[in-house]
Amino acid sequence: MTDDRTSQPARYENDDLYIPVPVGGLPTSGLAITGLDIDNVNHAETPKGLVTAPGEAGVKTEWDATSLDSAITWLETHAAYLNKLSYDMVDIQDLMGGATSGVAGGAGGQPSPLGGFDWAARLAAKHQGLYQGTESGVRKLSQNLYDAAEALRQVKQNYETAEEQNRMSAADMQRVFGDVAGNGDGR
Repeated sequence: MTDDRTSQPARYENDDLYIPVPVGGLPTSGLAITGLDIDNVNHAETPKGLVTAPGEAGVKTEWDATSLDSAITWLETHAAYLNKLSYDMVDIQDLMGGATSGVAGGAGGQPSPLGGFDWAARLAAKHQGLYQGTESGVRKLSQNLYDAAEALRQVKQNYETAEEQNRMSAADMQRVFGDVAGNGDGR
């Protein structure tokens, strides 16, 4: 078998296969395997969703403090955008008659902009419910992104602390090994 398993097919198919299956010692009992279709477990490839362009290595799986800073910035930027968007959505609500549209009588006794017939009122009420759900969902997503950025900031701080502790441990180990080697007695 070769090391490059990407050239192998993902599935093995053989429609010409015929294998009689003996039942009770009789080779011609009428049972047979006809055709075979199985996954090739020796096939390996990088999923297309993980490769950004042809010839690139794929998604980065190693992180350092700089890339963590970039991820934190990305999360906070998107959180801020979604937070602003959730408050700018009020324009949509205003165009539909305000916060009380869809409620009997509409905003200030005015009918909804969809009209005064029964189905228009029902549609306005559904729109109001959809608006409120979307607005709260966008705000929650924004808060979740802020929370993720804060959690990642904590991970980065722990990473940097661990790196510093590892550097000190390595220096201590080097000193200990140097002391032992200097004494020459191996104890």
